[in-house]
Amino acid sequence: MTITKTPNKILRAVGYHRVSSTNQVGERHVSLDTQEIRFVEYCESRGYQKATSFTDVASGRRDDRRNYQRLLEFVRTGGADVIVVQFLDRFGRNPREILRRVWELEERGVRVEATDEDIREELVLLVRAGLAGAESKRISERVRVNITRRVSVGVKFGIPPYGFRGVRGEPDRQGRVRVERFEHVPTEVVVIRRMFEMAVEENMGAKRIADAFNASGYRTRKGNFWATSSVLQVLYNEANIGRLVYGRRPAKGNEPGEITVVEDVYPPIFTKDEWIVLQRRRTIHRELSKGRSRSSSYLLSGIARCGECGAALAGKVSRSRGRQFRRYVCAARHQSQAKCPTGRTHNVESLDQSVLEFLGRFSDPRIVRKDLISADRKALEVIEVELTTLRRRLEELDAELLRHLDRLDRGVLTEDEYTHISALRRAEVDSLRQQEQTLEDKIKRAQEESDKAVRVPIAIRSFLHDFRALDVRRQKALLQDIVKSAYVHRDGKIEVEFRG
Repeated sequence: MTITKTPNKILRAVGYHRVSSTNQVGERHVSLDTQEIRFVEYCESRGYQKATSFTDVASGRRDDRRNYQRLLEFVRTGGADVIVVQFLDRFGRNPREILRRVWELEERGVRVEATDEDIREELVLLVRAGLAGAESKRISERVRVNITRRVSVGVKFGIPPYGFRGVRGEPDRQGRVRVERFEHVPTEVVVIRRMFEMAVEENMGAKRIADAFNASGYRTRKGNFWATSSVLQVLYNEANIGRLVYGRRPAKGNEPGEITVVEDVYPPIFTKDEWIVLQRRRTIHRELSKGRSRSSSYLLSGIARCGECGAALAGKVSRSRGRQFRRYVCAARHQSQAKCPTGRTHNVESLDQSVLEFLGRFSDPRIVRKDLISADRKALEVIEVELTTLRRRLEELDAELLRHLDRLDRGVLTEDEYTHISALRRAEVDSLRQQEQTLEDKIKRAQEESDKAVRVPIAIRSFLHDFRALDVRRQKALLQDIVKSAYVHRDGKIEVEFRG
């Protein structure tokens, strides 16, 4: 018998080298040339056949590195048996990506080896780090659930928000003293109430409120200057209406969880109606452009728009022959006449008066209803008829389904026939459901317009009654609550978009 000795297979090795930037230095931040030298030496010492090398100058946190992906494709197509790196962190910085790739390659018979470290030891450390991270997340989740449970049953803990302080009760059997209830801090409540007036009645944004408090010598609870963020945090805290909210802002690194809301935890500073007004004012401020339009002394600044191009009408002062003129100017035309060739300027006093007179028409609910309802009654009736017909068809399809099931049970229909009919029915039902939703949305919008026809006249009558006695900032605040935009055309025609 003849015995033939099979020579050992020579493994093909491919190198992967990476730096985040070409000027990296320091431990493990070695040059690409050095990594290539270590790769060649490693292949020679192990008897590997050097195939090729792939190089990236990119962050290891990115898995879409161009040559990294080319490397993976190269070995997937059988180009090499071993991938050689100097350190495992050259392969990447994402532990999950590293482990997934290494295990995937090993399943394909491709090993990953490092020239300057024990790669198996590094992989064990990565696995342990992943387990530790998972355990940390589980602990965080248990803590969150426990806190949520305590909050939901009214247990009071944590730092009281601005405007409140905790009142401690008697010690329990273990000698622990817990907060029994919250009460107002009078000096801080005065600050919150003043912020409310500034925001709602004087039409001031958070930055202007902060500047005003700082100029008056008021400081935060910690003695710091007020900033936009601290005003927003204090003024719009739901504790001001007695509500405790937990879980809205999860700790850094934690995934959003369930939000727990508990009513009547704090003695309220605002009424529910005041809170609604405040939120409405915040929405208006977000819609308006930041800057001069909010604090401008022009009544229609931030409201009036050019009816020709839609750009804002900004208040400007011009002088001619020693006289001063106040006008609303189309912002687009002011930049370039080419942007709005047909726009024109408007005298401030005349336009203010025209808009107020125009609004006066809408103090009569009958006129408002006529002008605001988007579709007349006949169009609304057509929609309702379409909706009734559509729903009747959906009922017919449900009945057909039962009949087809019965025919299938009796053998009149085969499985294939039933499947085909069901697919057609399902497609028609999906289409009808979409049409139903569209029609319901149209009816809802028409109803909202009808509701607006009741609200708007009341607001306008109140506004016109109080208007003359108020300064411009308060006038603007009231007007912005009613009117979203007023489009002024070249011929003097005015179109008003009321706020919903």
